[in-house]
Amino acid sequence: MKKHHGRALALRAAVVACTTAVAAAGCSQPQSSTADAGVTVAETTAPTTLDPQGSAYFADRFAWQLAYECLLSTTADGKVEPALASGYERSADGLTYTFNLKPNVKFHNGEALTADDVVYTFTRLKDSPDGIDEAMFPTLVETTAKGPSVVEFQLKSPDAGFINNMANPLVWGCAVMNKKAATSSNPAIAMVGTGPWKQDSYRANSELKLARNGDYWGTKTKSERLNILYVPNISTQVSNLQAEKVDLIFPDVAGSKALSGSDKVTVDKAATDSTIFMQINNLQKPFDNQKVRQALALAIDRDSLAQQAYSGAARASVYIPPGTAWAPAPADLPNSTQDIAKAKQLLSEAGYPDGFSTSLMYLSGYDGGTNDLVAAIQDQLAKVGIKVELEPLEVGAWGEKLTTAKYALSWNAQSYYSNPFQYVQPAEGRQGPVPGSLQKLLDASLKAESQEAYQQALIAIEKEEAELVYPTITLLATDMFVAYEKGLSGVKVPPSQSRTFLSQVGHG
Repeated sequence: MKKHHGRALALRAAVVACTTAVAAAGCSQPQSSTADAGVTVAETTAPTTLDPQGSAYFADRFAWQLAYECLLSTTADGKVEPALASGYERSADGLTYTFNLKPNVKFHNGEALTADDVVYTFTRLKDSPDGIDEAMFPTLVETTAKGPSVVEFQLKSPDAGFINNMANPLVWGCAVMNKKAATSSNPAIAMVGTGPWKQDSYRANSELKLARNGDYWGTKTKSERLNILYVPNISTQVSNLQAEKVDLIFPDVAGSKALSGSDKVTVDKAATDSTIFMQINNLQKPFDNQKVRQALALAIDRDSLAQQAYSGAARASVYIPPGTAWAPAPADLPNSTQDIAKAKQLLSEAGYPDGFSTSLMYLSGYDGGTNDLVAAIQDQLAKVGIKVELEPLEVGAWGEKLTTAKYALSWNAQSYYSNPFQYVQPAEGRQGPVPGSLQKLLDASLKAESQEAYQQALIAIEKEEAELVYPTITLLATDMFVAYEKGLSGVKVPPSQSRTFLSQVGHG
């Protein structure tokens, strides 16, 4: 489950064709039969809403990022770059950020992008039903237009990660909306953004059709059309790809194996920055003892876990995932490489020469990889004398125990964060108070005056957390698969899993 994301919104839009209201909001007329058939993609999970401020569900963002954009964006290797803004300035005290908008940017309804749209966007965000504003911009006080193309953001305290969240490639929390469209039509069913794709039609839980945005300010899409089909069953997706009914899918491990021998399909493995970690409750004995936590960490062999639980479809990871070019590897951090002898020694020094018994809770039926993972962790910890009872729980019981710190050890997972601070930030209520040495580093990082200084501050935090083995032990970064017909080009999934790469996918 994803941490720091608040409650989930269960909004199901009605089935919608190209009604007059939707057409006014940017829904174009269907293309003729002679038009480019485009690229057809199957997704497993349909969006609960097309409103980019309406949900905390990770899968919903895959639809939003096709049509919406942010002021900045983040490259696959973690570099922040301009998008709708040509650049920004930071005040000396770190409390004011001033953005200059690019000229000649238009929304899908023909409206020009202005500072008023940006102000409207971030004012509206404060009413997000899932608390997206608090999750992404906790220090943001006010957004003000300082001219037709100049926007000022005022913070209550320095936040070096503000820029990273403004550059979320998944457009979560930073998608710029058109004020006229958002107030005259329903954003839950009609996307009106500035992106390379323009919504054509939408049938909830079934199909989203998009067309090339001819007025796009950046590189135009390679294909004229993009069709997204929502197919919950992976086996059906595999069959449809083999039958050439779809061009591209994102299969699981089993689906990728089923397609691996095909002479018509290419199957690629893509590294992601989504991570799996073990939560430790240091309010409970014996995990209040740092030596016990260190022994726990030293008992873990991450590479073996990846092979046993995910058949190699995962990589060893520490707090900040390996896709981030500047982040340390496990070998560079204390207590992050398996050492059975040292683990046993630390347990003996802590007063547990014969080990101890504990429990590890996890979500029952989450996926096969999770079941294999917790079993593998159980085996590894047993080698140093830590006897683990596995405790499968339903989501409600698991969540209640986690958020109220009524557990010993817990499996957990999180999706990509554009702001790497969120990978190292302790989650309030899930474990004991933040140690003073760590809190000083956390506070100092927010005052960093540049991206380079921010990265170095986060590395210092990561080293301290690895030494303390607090608040978690990050284990793995997961991989994903993409399968597509051999005639397709431009398929390159970034670590964020953003679907924006689809703009450069085409036949031939």
